[in-house]
Amino acid sequence: MQHSRTIARGIGIAAIAALSVSLAACSSAPAEGGGSAAEDGSDDGTFVIGFQQPLGGQAWRETGLAAMQALAARDYGDKVELKIVRTNDNDAAQQNAAIQNLIAEGVDAILFDPASATGADAAISQAKAAGIPVFANGGPYDNEYVYTVSTDWASAGKTGAEWLVSQLGDNKEVVVLEGVAGVPLNDTSMPTVTEVLEEGGATIVAEGANGWNEADAQQTMAQILQSHPDVGGVYSFLTGGQGVPAAFADANIDFVPVVGGSGYNGEACTLVDNAEAGLSGNMVFGHPAIYAKGLEQAVLLLEGEEIEQEQYFPPAEITTENAEEFCQPDMPDNFQLGYDFPGLDITLEEYLEFAKQ
Repeated sequence: MQHSRTIARGIGIAAIAALSVSLAACSSAPAEGGGSAAEDGSDDGTFVIGFQQPLGGQAWRETGLAAMQALAARDYGDKVELKIVRTNDNDAAQQNAAIQNLIAEGVDAILFDPASATGADAAISQAKAAGIPVFANGGPYDNEYVYTVSTDWASAGKTGAEWLVSQLGDNKEVVVLEGVAGVPLNDTSMPTVTEVLEEGGATIVAEGANGWNEADAQQTMAQILQSHPDVGGVYSFLTGGQGVPAAFADANIDFVPVVGGSGYNGEACTLVDNAEAGLSGNMVFGHPAIYAKGLEQAVLLLEGEEIEQEQYFPPAEITTENAEEFCQPDMPDNFQLGYDFPGLDITLEEYLEFAKQ
C-alpha cells in the first residue's frame, strides 16, 4: 500500500521542556489545634498551594502545569503562590514523601496527580490532621478525605472501545496496548476497555504497552505486526494515534481503525494527512488543563466556598471527522493540545508564557 506521507516525522515525542516554576519558601503554617489551614491562608493573605507531579517531564503533565500557572497568573495575581514539586518514574513512595514535605512547609492546600490508588495515604492522614485539603487532580484516588478533580478516564476507555467495535468489519481480531501499568487511571480503565471489546465481538489477539510515548507505541506495534500482520483494529490507551499508524506504514500494511489519545498535535495531523490513504481513528484524551480546573476548585474551597467532593469531566475526542479543527500544521508534532479547559478560557498566548517548546 502507498501511504500518503511518512507518518513518523519527529515520532520520538520528547517531553516539553520544564516549566518555569516558583519554588519560593512559603510562610504559611497549619492552623493550630488541628484547625483548617483553608480558613487562615499565609500571613500575608496569600494561599500557598502545592502540586506534586509524579512523572516529571512527561509532556501531557507539563502542559497541565503550564495551564495551571497561566490561570494563576491571570486570575489570582498575588493571591496564590504555587509550589510545584516533581518526582520521577511514577514512584508512589517518592510522591508520599514529597507530599509530606509540602505539609511540613505549611502549604494551605495540596494537589497531586496520583501515582497509585493508595500510596499517599500516610501523607494524606497527616494533611487531614493539619487541616490541609487535598485534591487528586488528574486521576482517581481511593481516600474519602481527598477531593477529586479528574477526567472521567473510565468513560475515556469505554468511548474509544465502543468506537473501535463500531468500526470493525469481518475481521474482529484486535491489538490492545495499555498505557503505564500501576497508574490508577490506566488500571481502572483497562478492564472496561477489555469488557467492551469482548462484548462487542472482538477477539484480543495481542497485548502490549505504549508507555504513554509515541515512540514506544510505534515500537511495540511494529513487534506485534511481525506475528499478527492481519489484525482488524488497534486500541491504544491515551497514546498511539501517531506511533501505531507509523508502524503500519513502515510495514507497508493497510491501515486499520486506530484508537489513540495522547492529544498531541501529531495525532490530529496524522489523521488529516492519511485520511485519503484509509486511516480512520478516534483519539480520546483528557484535557491536560484539568490541573488548572483543580487549582480553580482549590481556591474556591480556600475562600470558603462549597465544592463537590468528586468532579469528573468528559474527555475530548479527535476523530477523522474533526481532525482538521485540531491539527495545527505550523506547530510541532509534540505540541500538546488541551492547554485550555472548558470554561477557563486560557489562551494560547497565556499558556505559552509558561511552556517552553
